[in-house]
Amino acid sequence: MLSPWLLVVFVVLVALLASLVGWRSRQAQIEVTRMLRNLEAGRPVRRLVGLYPGASAKLVATFNEVGPELQARQERLEADRHLLEIVLEGMTEGVLAVDGRRRILFANAAAQDLLRIGEPGAGRLLAEVVRSPGLQHAVEATLESDRPHEEEIHLRRPDDKSGRQRVRILSVRGQRLAGSAGAVLVLHDVTNLRQLERMRQDFVANASHELKTPLAAIQALTETLIDGAIDDENVNRDYLRRIEEQTQRLLDLVIDMLRLARLDAGQETFRHRPLPVVEVLRACYDNHQGRALARNQRLSLHTGNLDYSVQVLADAEAIRQILDNLIDNAIKYTPEGGRVQLKASATADRVQIEVADTGIGIPREELPRIFERFYRVAKGRDRSMGGTGLGLSIVRHMVQALGGRISVESRVNAGSVFRVDLPRYQAAAPVADAPGVSPGAGSLTGSGP
Repeated sequence: MLSPWLLVVFVVLVALLASLVGWRSRQAQIEVTRMLRNLEAGRPVRRLVGLYPGASAKLVATFNEVGPELQARQERLEADRHLLEIVLEGMTEGVLAVDGRRRILFANAAAQDLLRIGEPGAGRLLAEVVRSPGLQHAVEATLESDRPHEEEIHLRRPDDKSGRQRVRILSVRGQRLAGSAGAVLVLHDVTNLRQLERMRQDFVANASHELKTPLAAIQALTETLIDGAIDDENVNRDYLRRIEEQTQRLLDLVIDMLRLARLDAGQETFRHRPLPVVEVLRACYDNHQGRALARNQRLSLHTGNLDYSVQVLADAEAIRQILDNLIDNAIKYTPEGGRVQLKASATADRVQIEVADTGIGIPREELPRIFERFYRVAKGRDRSMGGTGLGLSIVRHMVQALGGRISVESRVNAGSVFRVDLPRYQAAAPVADAPGVSPGAGSLTGSGP
């Protein structure tokens, strides 16, 4: 039989052992909890090492087996999420995700720009952020259908430069999210594409009309001659002359259309070389002086202090066509007794050429469209004066091909000013003055009788 003292010692040892086991169990729970929180926060986890009693040992062993695998999966998911964010933010198309309550779940940078979604957008009702009935209809149609939904919507938004309201055309493709009451919509701005399509359709329609008009006139005149007018000396020559005029008009139209087609396709061949601006302006002035005199107009050339060292890198034929077209239009639309002025100036890196007139002018609302193909400020105005309606469009294409810009200012009955701004060519060495013309040619003026 144990003595009382040994019994006390035994009880104390058992109590200490039980306390140690309990402490180790609590330590195991604390360590596992801490590692799980690290795992949840994305911080690294480590294997737990040590002697743990009973159920705690099984808990630690399970964590050591599952913890690293869970962390590896979490890292892969995080990498995939990061890659997905990079892809979505790099897309030019807008991506918008909404839940079943029509609240925004996600909007990439393109969608935020298209829809003008400010920060923060996530969690807010789409109707509160974007006031667009078209977009709301697209969302509703997508959420109500198991199949992809496609439509085009018109969205009014302020222009970044002018601040005025502009209508943007968005192509929307929506798909309901499988297994959730939400949808994702892909938005693509097709405004420019639709404008190009409309311009192409207008071009085909206008070209057909412009070609049909002279052809119909030629056919009618020819049929009249065949029916007997060829034997009438009073009208046959007049009819033949009119046929010749319509044929020339048709030829000019076809040539201009072919030139525009080559410019659009980049097939127009230009041979760029340094051209003295004074020389180009003097040649154009001489070529058009006769027409101005015939209309009793004053055609003047002002080159200020420009000399033959002021050059542009351009094709001589392209520059000639640009200036000939602008001067021809100025003379054509300026009444008899009016003035047409050809002027040039230069800075260190730019050359500006102006063609100004005192003609009938262009209404302010028409100015943005005058460089469109076949666009006429007044129906029949160009046609009655022999124009094809393609001249200014060709001028704009050629100026852009030379790296320049063209602009216009005009008022009705007060004249127009067309400005061509071109890069200045910096020669390696001074260019000798051309014979027969002195530097700083100043001004030349010609007037009718």
